[in-house]
Amino acid sequence: MFKASIFRRTGLLGALPFVASIAFSSGANAADDDVAKVGEQRFMDFCAVCHGADAKGGGPFAPMLNKTPTDLTMLAKANDGEFPFNQVYDMIDGRSMPGAHGTKDMPIWGGEWKRMDAIGAETALRGRILEIIIYLRSIQQ
Repeated sequence: MFKASIFRRTGLLGALPFVASIAFSSGANAADDDVAKVGEQRFMDFCAVCHGADAKGGGPFAPMLNKTPTDLTMLAKANDGEFPFNQVYDMIDGRSMPGAHGTKDMPIWGGEWKRMDAIGAETALRGRILEIIIYLRSIQQ
């Protein structure tokens, strides 16, 4: 079921109809494919070192971690067939994860990527996260 909370929290509520049509459509289209390709490259640049090039959790850094990285190809299956968009967004962003519950197992990309852009940093950050999410949705088994 679609939840708009992430869009209210991040200020994307006005873009909700457009983003929802891309992120939550049941079938892929050409726009999805283009965004997924960009997301795949971003995934390879930032995520594959732990999650592996196949996104199954066996990246070169995985043996050095205390916890095995998640198999990102099984997110929908583990969520009763629904791709957990909000949870994936929050996990990648990481800035709203409560610190009182212990340390995060992965980098807080929301903070890292926001520091990369001086102008439009929050918007660029959201775009990066959405690209990766659309890619991850495209590789679900």
